[in-house]
Amino acid sequence: MPPTNALLTLQQRRLRQILWLLVACFALVGGLNVLRLHLSSAGMELAIAALLVVAARWNARGRMQQASALMVWTILPGLCALTLFGQGLYDEAPMAFPALLVFAGMFGSRRLFLALLGLMLAAIAALWLLDASGVFASMPTTANTMRAVVMTLILLASGFFIWLLAGDLGLAMEQLQSEKRALQESHAQIEILAQRDSLTGLPNRALAKDRLGFLLKQARRSGGMVAVMFLDLDNFKTINDSLGHAAGDVLLCQVADTLRGCVRESDTVARVSGDEFLILLGELQEEEAIVAVVAKLTHQLAQAFNVGGVDVLVTASLGIAVAPRDGEGMDELLKNADMAMYQAKDAGRNTFRFFDASMNQSVIEHLHLASGLRVALEQDELQVYYQPQLDLRSGRVIGAEALLRWKHPELGFIPPNRFIPVAERSGLIHDVGAWVLRRACRDAAAWRAQGLGALGVAVNVSPLQFRRDDIEREVERALAAADLPHAALELELTESLLVADARNLADTLQRLSASGVQIAIDDFGTGYSNLGYLRKYAVHRLKVDQSFVRRMCSNAHDEGLVRAIIEMAHCLELEVVAEGVEDAATLARLQGFGCEVAQGYHWSPALPMEEFVAFVRARQPVQP
Repeated sequence: MPPTNALLTLQQRRLRQILWLLVACFALVGGLNVLRLHLSSAGMELAIAALLVVAARWNARGRMQQASALMVWTILPGLCALTLFGQGLYDEAPMAFPALLVFAGMFGSRRLFLALLGLMLAAIAALWLLDASGVFASMPTTANTMRAVVMTLILLASGFFIWLLAGDLGLAMEQLQSEKRALQESHAQIEILAQRDSLTGLPNRALAKDRLGFLLKQARRSGGMVAVMFLDLDNFKTINDSLGHAAGDVLLCQVADTLRGCVRESDTVARVSGDEFLILLGELQEEEAIVAVVAKLTHQLAQAFNVGGVDVLVTASLGIAVAPRDGEGMDELLKNADMAMYQAKDAGRNTFRFFDASMNQSVIEHLHLASGLRVALEQDELQVYYQPQLDLRSGRVIGAEALLRWKHPELGFIPPNRFIPVAERSGLIHDVGAWVLRRACRDAAAWRAQGLGALGVAVNVSPLQFRRDDIEREVERALAAADLPHAALELELTESLLVADARNLADTLQRLSASGVQIAIDDFGTGYSNLGYLRKYAVHRLKVDQSFVRRMCSNAHDEGLVRAIIEMAHCLELEVVAEGVEDAATLARLQGFGCEVAQGYHWSPALPMEEFVAFVRARQPVQP
């Protein structure tokens, strides 16, 4: 790898310092030898100094490699010559050999270092051979001032080399230590990002699975139990949408702190998705300990959380799987706890459920129904039946409620209360709802074309359809495709939808109502029955739930409820539709209360398209 610019600058600076020091040393020794009239030695020393000046100039121009080479191949021969013509093996010049090796190690390559070392050893061996053979005898001279000066200069130059080297090594070590610390911090941060949730600091799914594996191994050795809990915050999306994502993040952090405070240090609380947490309890001997933790969790979560000055109430649904009873593998336990959590949500939320085997069967059935429903949409297995709605004042059929039916090729007719929840959980309700809307509008247009009169059609709309922003577009497309007037379509909504989505629903209903589409509240009396939203929203009709209507003649309480609903609706200038009329006595009482419209088995169940047309033709004359 080529050296960096910073390293080159440092090496050039070091080489410059060394070169000028050597120039000064050789020039000083050369000058002293001139004064002593040792002209041969002085000549060699001054020549070496001159060549070192050339090397210093090359270094200043950026030719560092050439300058280093010139220095080495100038000093080594010069020292060897001074030794040969001086005192031989007794000369002080070889004292500079170690310093030259240090220089080669600092600025040269390994090859240069080894070459220098070999040449130095060869020079010493040659001097010994010359001395041993008598060709050139090494003769020591008496100690004098010049010898002391030369030795001092050699020692100073060598010491300077080593001082520079030690300083640079120290700086390099400090830099390496700093880089090592930075690398360790980086690795620690990477580990946190890989195994921790960046918002709450809790373990993420990967780290939680590692800890679950450890707890399961520990439980197998000790014979204890491990509890796996999935906790999902109820209606967190509503909080997030109303207060903003920043407030939602603050709430999640507060919930995370609360959950951590409800378990032991040895237990694990992890965040595995947006508002879903995983809690792992190990070394358990009895299930009562699990229930105690659940009770503590629900109690703590029931306390209001202060988010931006607003007190926010939070509830949670928990699903619990216990090893080894509900499985011994990580994936199996996580799957079972997840299923139990959804069972808790289906049970009304703000509760907990332990896993049992029937849940697994329910999930399998859900998957089969969802798969079959997709095929039913593609292969036209779905059908729309129509239950006539009659005007109780004239006895005429004024419209029908569209009711979805599914005739499975193997299972036969599947009740809506089985497949509609599957459609909602799987997300198919949007496609199914759009299909029903188009078919109902098309059939209503066909009734008019066949001379049955200006019959209207009522279509149930799932709350999930309204939570998407395309319900108005779907309605417009269906009406336009069928060329059906807006007033011929009635959308039936549940009370729960009006309460849950009050913020965004009012504008949507107002626009639909302004276009002519009728709005009805279905199953009125079974939900919140909040009179405030009846004034707030653009509602045209109330549909009294059939559970009240059917018991009118046998239960005075239900009769009173139906009478009160009808009178209240009339005060608000709303029409009333009674569902579930099954006999003449019930019909007579509804007429006596002033109910305008009714439907039920007293007249007809829901009928296929052709049978509905025949029913209308039989009850009223066909218009040309």
